[in-house]
Amino acid sequence: MTPTTLSQAATAPAGGWMISSDSHIVEPPDLWTARVSRGLVDRAPRVVSQDDGDWWFVDGRKTMSFVGIQAGARFAKDPDKLVTSARFEDVRAAAYDPQRYLAENEEDGVWGSVLYPSEGLVIFSVPNTEVVSAAMRAYNDWIAEFCSRDPSRLKGIAMVNVDEIDAAVAELERVGRMGLAGALVTVKPPPWAPFHSRVYEPFWAAAQDLGLPISLHVATDRGDPRGGDAAFTLDVKHVPPSVFINKDYQVRQALADLILEGVFERYPRLRVGSVEHELAWIPFFLDQMDYTYTDRPARGDWYRFRERGVLPSEFWHRNCFASFQEDATGVRLRDVIGVGAITWGSDYPHTESTFPRSREIVRGFLAGVPAEEARAIVAGNAARLYGFELPGAG
Repeated sequence: MTPTTLSQAATAPAGGWMISSDSHIVEPPDLWTARVSRGLVDRAPRVVSQDDGDWWFVDGRKTMSFVGIQAGARFAKDPDKLVTSARFEDVRAAAYDPQRYLAENEEDGVWGSVLYPSEGLVIFSVPNTEVVSAAMRAYNDWIAEFCSRDPSRLKGIAMVNVDEIDAAVAELERVGRMGLAGALVTVKPPPWAPFHSRVYEPFWAAAQDLGLPISLHVATDRGDPRGGDAAFTLDVKHVPPSVFINKDYQVRQALADLILEGVFERYPRLRVGSVEHELAWIPFFLDQMDYTYTDRPARGDWYRFRERGVLPSEFWHRNCFASFQEDATGVRLRDVIGVGAITWGSDYPHTESTFPRSREIVRGFLAGVPAEEARAIVAGNAARLYGFELPGAG
């Protein structure tokens, strides 16, 4: 499809256009039932209407209802008035219509968006490998079609199941040919296959060669395919607040595995990033990696970098990035994190998103930040990472 002409004459908002490095779509009810094989259609994500809303079921398990219905409501309602279930008809049309998506985000000062799934995040929790892989392939086809409305402004992130590495590499190559801008893998692989395992080497190599950044998004813990049905424990009606407060736990473990076991040393052009875990944990994480590497006695066969004197934190600065939403503390610590590693995202259209007050919120946490650094955080870094071109740039 030809790029949209909706906004070609639009004027940039004060401070310039922003790029959201973490936005979402809301999947229509027939996304999977229309695309997976007949043999898996009853196990793939499908919608069941119940008294309190429309709910997604995956492989026989109830997961979550529709989100994307309350963007901006957090600014107008008390938290106890916000809902966690709804009907698809309540979802804002822009969440699944690309032209409206562009228009609504443009009103919020966002020129381009990096797109992640909503219900798709839940699929990682499903233990069955066949169901997960089929559902992810179907989603990747759909998001590629969505982004084709204007691939210069809509950058889809594919979902890739890494249970079977040869299949994962093949899917990574396929989505690369389709024009998707990166890949999302589980933030918490099964305990018998942590990311420092050499089984993943072909995948890291392929991601490097294809130039596809790898994302570790919050809430993508992998259901253990060896654990069976019991591994799938999602219950969105009963989520303790500690889960949200400590959401950076899994990504710290994943990144520490990648850095301390030499993955980035072997694949120096590989980019892997934290998405929606915010920022302020990073300085302490970097300090603890360096301290552990230099001052603690080795317990077992600890990996040592080939070049003497290199610190783990150096691989963070070269290979890693972090997408955040509204972490003023993290922004103040940007000199330790590295300005070039930080990208902002609105989380549109989820309830906790900054939409439609993104410009106001961004101005708040960027107060006092030099203009060049501010532009890098809200637009420039994401543009380089994902291949956006802002209007008037260059």
